[in-house]
Amino acid sequence: MNAFFVGIGGMGMSGLARILNESGYKVAGSDRNLEGEYCQQLKELGIKIYPQNGKGPREFMKDHKLTNSDFNIVKSTAVEDHVPDIVTARDLKLKQIMRSDLLSEMFNKKKGLAIGGTAGKTTTTGLVAWIMKFAGKDPSCAVGGIIAGLYTNALHGKGDHFIIEADESDGSIVKYRPWASVVTNISRDHKSPQELLDLFKTFLDNTSEDGVRLVCGQDQLARELTGLCKNSVKTYGFSKEYDYTASDIFIDNDQATFTFEDTRFELKMPGEHNVLNALAAIVLCQHAGIELDKIAEAIKAFPGMKRRFEKIGTVDGVTVIDDFAHNPVEIEAAIKTARKSSKRRFIVYQPHGFGPARFTRNDLVKVFRNLQPDEFLFLDQIFYAGGTVNKDISSNEIIEEVQQQFSQAYNINSRDELVNHISSKVTSGDMVLVMGARDINKICPEIINRLKNRKNQTAT
Repeated sequence: MNAFFVGIGGMGMSGLARILNESGYKVAGSDRNLEGEYCQQLKELGIKIYPQNGKGPREFMKDHKLTNSDFNIVKSTAVEDHVPDIVTARDLKLKQIMRSDLLSEMFNKKKGLAIGGTAGKTTTTGLVAWIMKFAGKDPSCAVGGIIAGLYTNALHGKGDHFIIEADESDGSIVKYRPWASVVTNISRDHKSPQELLDLFKTFLDNTSEDGVRLVCGQDQLARELTGLCKNSVKTYGFSKEYDYTASDIFIDNDQATFTFEDTRFELKMPGEHNVLNALAAIVLCQHAGIELDKIAEAIKAFPGMKRRFEKIGTVDGVTVIDDFAHNPVEIEAAIKTARKSSKRRFIVYQPHGFGPARFTRNDLVKVFRNLQPDEFLFLDQIFYAGGTVNKDISSNEIIEEVQQQFSQAYNINSRDELVNHISSKVTSGDMVLVMGARDINKICPEIINRLKNRKNQTAT
């Protein structure tokens, strides 16, 4: 299918554009930020990207001698009707399809493995894709993050399997018809727990009868799905009461090891949550016919996902971590992992939108109020991507609530001031944990450089 993607620079959109391009179709798109990381990657593949000013669809047609019936406009729920390229699409009577419809069309044609949940699904999806590629299955894949060793968020394989991160935030998760499915956990993020239970129940019910349906037994809400679904649902976790169990778990600063069915696994990612992610991936890949020793070999070689507790560097004993954590459960897991390998923690968080910040406000406040005396919290301003949005909440309001029980919480007015402050205060053994789904990670290399300068000045 030839396609013009409106908002092509987004993680999900860029992945599908990459797959269609590698399939031999004519692909182009537009974006508000032409210099974004994913736009740059697509340009290197020869995909033309236009400013989002309404001219792109016409120029795409002209460049490739297409008629208005030769291609589709692909958009996501984040693209509003008044965006110039959508206005042009209506004027030209171009067919418009949702990103999730395109993905489900690709996915449902293959033996699909879908990973859902409000946290952990990106890492689990990336790990499943890595294992299956490592084992020679040549899968297709669409994931909401960059697989570090493969340097991509999408694969166009010739094998039977298609692996996806199934998004629940816009309800599109019910469009998929998986052969195997996982729900990693359920917590308030974009929707209420009851709405999520309903969505994930449908997701699991849509899974093939001869497939496997997995939920994390450690998560109370996810576990409830075992009694709601029409077909058998298996559980995984740390207790023998679950169907699949990880045992003899050891976690240190940079890795985790555990045993599953008499096979020892080594994972280059710390944290109990990553052991659970790996366990889900193991069960899925075993179901796909891969031997445990081959899975263990693949997991040992897995370099991780970009921006998932990614170590940016260590200078003078201070470690800087970049983590994509953006909802309360993910934030709590990242902080818990950081505590195992640091003396003090300088925690930076950027709320990724006004809607999500408003919806998870109470849960965010609860997590941050439970910070420890050896931790310091800094909140960046709420990310604004443009468009119509209700700005009735601010980071300062969240900080004021947190300060009622945790005093070491600060609102960020200037990132330069923040970098200066943290760089001057941290000492050997400390960790700077930078979290958020948007561009707050830009401060990570700045902090590293400032620490290097500080070290050099001290040496002289």
